[in-house]
Order: sequence, then structure tokens, then C-alpha cells
Amino acid sequence: MTKKLKCFAFSLLIILIVISCRSPKPVQSENKAQTITITETLHDTVFKIAKDSSSYNALLDCINGKAVLKNVIQAEPGRTLKSPRVRLDNNKLSVDCNLKEQELYAHWKSKQIKDVQEKTITITKFINYLTFWQKVQIWLGRLLLLLLPFLIARFVYKIYKPFVV
Repeated sequence: MTKKLKCFAFSLLIILIVISCRSPKPVQSENKAQTITITETLHDTVFKIAKDSSSYNALLDCINGKAVLKNVIQAEPGRTLKSPRVRLDNNKLSVDCNLKEQELYAHWKSKQIKDVQEKTITITKFINYLTFWQKVQIWLGRLLLLLLPFLIARFVYKIYKPFVV
């Protein structure tokens, strides 16, 4: 009985060794990397508004010793100014019409988000491919492995054949 067990274990070991001899399949590995970069930039600027003026021309007349506006020859507004305000009180002429240069200061933040995704795929390529004859030998070896247990069982059966009387 122990001889049968040893023979069976040995044949099983041979089968496992022959089956385990095969070429590896191409390995495909994939690496992903995602990088998010956030950049904040502070901006500032000065807006300058140029000076502006308007003009007013009129004829004056003297009635009873007092100056009076006779008629307006020209009243010209500026870009942002309205026509000048003219007042004549007690022989005193007042005109308001100038605008000083203005500056506006502004600052703001801008945010840039840069998303970079890198994907690397590596495929291992094999240079040594099996020839037709090598493939035929592999298939013949597989057929032999299928027939081997049957032949071993038949041989064992002939040796330990029960005696029939």
C-alpha cells in the first residue's frame, strides 16, 4: 500500500511540475498622478481721471450803475462737468466750473486652479515568442499528461491483479 501511495505522490508531483512550466503573460501596470495647483495673485492698479473744465461766455451790460447779464454767447460743458454756474450779485461775478484730477485705487485677487492628471500605462512586451514546433511539443506534452495517469493505473492493475479462481 505504501508503494502505491509513493507512486501516486510521485506521479502527481511530476504532473504539477510540468503544468507549472509556462510563460508569463504581459504585465500591464497603470500609474495615475493628479496634481492640483492653486495660485492666488494680488493685483492692484490706479485709475486716473484727467482734469476737466467748462467755459461760459456772456455779455454784460450796465443798467443804473449795476452790471447785468445781457445775453449768453457760449456755455460749453466739459467731459464730466456740467455748464458752469454763474452768479452776478452786487456787481460781483461768481463762476464755479473746475474739476480736480481724481485717482481711484483698486485691488483684487485672482485665483488660478491648474489640474494636471498624468496617466502612465506600461505594457511589457516579450521578444522571444514560441515557434510552431515548440507549441506542438507543448501540446504533445499535455496529451501525454492526460494519458499518463491512465497508463500508470493500467500498469498497477496488471501487477496487482487479483487472483481469480
